[in-house]
Amino acid sequence: MLTRRDFEGTLRRHLIDVWFPRCLDLEHGGFLSGFDREWHVYGPQEKLLEFQARQTWVAAELLRYFPSEAKLHQAAQHGFRFLREIMWDRQAGGWFHRVDRAGNALESSTKHAHGIAYAIAACASVHAATGEPGSSELASEGLDWLERYAHDECHGGYFGWLKQDGTPIRQPRDCPWPTQSDTIDTPIGFKDINVHSDLFETFLYLCRLQSEPRVWARLNELANLICHRIITPSGALFYFFEADWTPAPQLMRYGQALQTTFRLLAARDVLGRDETIVSIARRVLDLTLRYAWDEENGGFFLAGPGASWTTLQGHDLLVRRKEWWIQFEGLRALLALNLAINDNSIYLDYFERQWKFLHRYIFDAIHGGVYLAALDGLPRWRQAVGARWAPGSLTEKGNYWKDASHEGWALLYCASMLDANGRPSNASRQQYGVLEARLPLRLAS
Repeated sequence: MLTRRDFEGTLRRHLIDVWFPRCLDLEHGGFLSGFDREWHVYGPQEKLLEFQARQTWVAAELLRYFPSEAKLHQAAQHGFRFLREIMWDRQAGGWFHRVDRAGNALESSTKHAHGIAYAIAACASVHAATGEPGSSELASEGLDWLERYAHDECHGGYFGWLKQDGTPIRQPRDCPWPTQSDTIDTPIGFKDINVHSDLFETFLYLCRLQSEPRVWARLNELANLICHRIITPSGALFYFFEADWTPAPQLMRYGQALQTTFRLLAARDVLGRDETIVSIARRVLDLTLRYAWDEENGGFFLAGPGASWTTLQGHDLLVRRKEWWIQFEGLRALLALNLAINDNSIYLDYFERQWKFLHRYIFDAIHGGVYLAALDGLPRWRQAVGARWAPGSLTEKGNYWKDASHEGWALLYCASMLDANGRPSNASRQQYGVLEARLPLRLAS
């Protein structure tokens, strides 16, 4: 039986002790991102907003759980100051999406709602954990900028990619360079679940820290979009959408399904429709288990069908790569649904099997940390000789998209929800501890 101590020990061994203070860039500010399997620094160390914000956010949340850990306090303040002093655009507002190691804006000084979602939450989390001067104010400024320029007043939701001055980039001819996709690989002019699910979590987090009406309104708006436009009645998820929320058919991406399952469950008391939310979340997770779960080794595949066949005329339709972040999103989604329903033994079984999978194929027992992707996809002879001979594309510990947030949030959630005997703890059922919602929202029928 898994207990709180299992997750606390894993947090220290595979996250806190390997990332902090190693990842702090003391010369230029912010966090280093490129690390190989043995934690050697490599690469140009460009600073992507998502990495800088998520690393700051997870450090602050870890500090709230381990309040006497000085290196987490250092990391949270260090990350916030980089977000404020280097990545924030003092001329036009908003955060640059990417800068070089010295802090010069890249990508033609464009901005993206995906990274901004994390930056807002990171600043709010630093304020909650440390009271750092200016952190709450910067979170509000970031939200002001997002609302002023990125919100779609006509169809709802948010435009993702924006010029430096906040003008949405909605057609290829508006781009600063020739391209058909934005800087997170979404086709120009489309909306996606990636941005909107992440914004949903940010608004949920803010709702538990404050009662500002605009935050509650946006959380409610995104909840309705997720439940009625993004998720189908069967439990499948669309990924890309036209601006008016007409879906663009594509393979289902199972990581977003697992992540959204957890986020809906975390928000159900706030949304005021507990049974409805649990029902929707359960449909999504059941469908994901049906198509994405690997019955042979465990773990979740990257992408594939959202209905019917996983093969077509002898061709495999599953993208069988098992990226690290999907596995941790699956872990916390399984525990969250297990705690939300009565007939929960099936999800508890999957949860325990997923934990074993992580320790066998994702955690590095020698050097600590987690691999970029599970090693069970390697030929058996390569598995037999060990991770030392596996390609770096599977075993690197960090890159500018791979920070410590997914494993950090998942392990923190599990540690918070289970007591020393493996039973549900007395903590709030929500991800963010004992902070309670102050204003009930209603999810439209």
